[in-house]
Amino acid sequence: MEYLLIVVLGLVIGGLIGSLINVLATRLPAEVNIFGPPLATATGEPDSRQLVPFLGARTDSHGIDRPNLATQLGAAALTTLALVFQGATWSAVETIVLTSILLAILRIDWQHHLIYTITIWPGILLALLFSLFHSPGQLLSASIAGAAAAGVFLFLFFLAIAIYKRRALGFGDVLLAGLIGTMVGLELVTAAILLGMILAAVGGLFLILIRVKSRTDYIPYGAYLSLGAIITVLLAA
Repeated sequence: MEYLLIVVLGLVIGGLIGSLINVLATRLPAEVNIFGPPLATATGEPDSRQLVPFLGARTDSHGIDRPNLATQLGAAALTTLALVFQGATWSAVETIVLTSILLAILRIDWQHHLIYTITIWPGILLALLFSLFHSPGQLLSASIAGAAAAGVFLFLFFLAIAIYKRRALGFGDVLLAGLIGTMVGLELVTAAILLGMILAAVGGLFLILIRVKSRTDYIPYGAYLSLGAIITVLLAA
């Protein structure tokens, strides 16, 4: 009975979080004020029904808004896992908040190939605040890991320009690396980044093999980095 209650709670809270992520994922790329209803994928028009968890993913043509539904299911899964493994604790709240931020970045970068600073800086501030709640040492670890990860990616950013005369990474990826570092700290930052890189390589190769992408197509690197960080945060919980 307890686990059933957790699953129901995870579905409800996760569905609401997914609906809010859908607001960001539809309004930010449209360059409209983020405070408003999400935009329908098919028409680009405001659709308040999409704020209703799961049921709001239905379209006017009785189809399914797949990105919206996938986001809500993902948020529900992450919320449920946090509650199962950490219970109704402050640690579970931290895990849900951090993974939700990463899920928002994943959704937007996968669908629109964009990483917005408005999804990065609040995440960094929250991650640092959570670290401070634990201990000054953890805050120091998060700060150093964030700066180091961003510094390495910034070096790779300019190195690619110098060698290939074009960007292999977006500057959003640099900021995302910094965010991941602040979320996981010094002990896990290398593992989180490497996992994201491996997922990007495997995922990109798979998409090429099934001919969804070609070798010259853009691969949403930030989405894979976010997924690697989500897995790391959950495993560390």
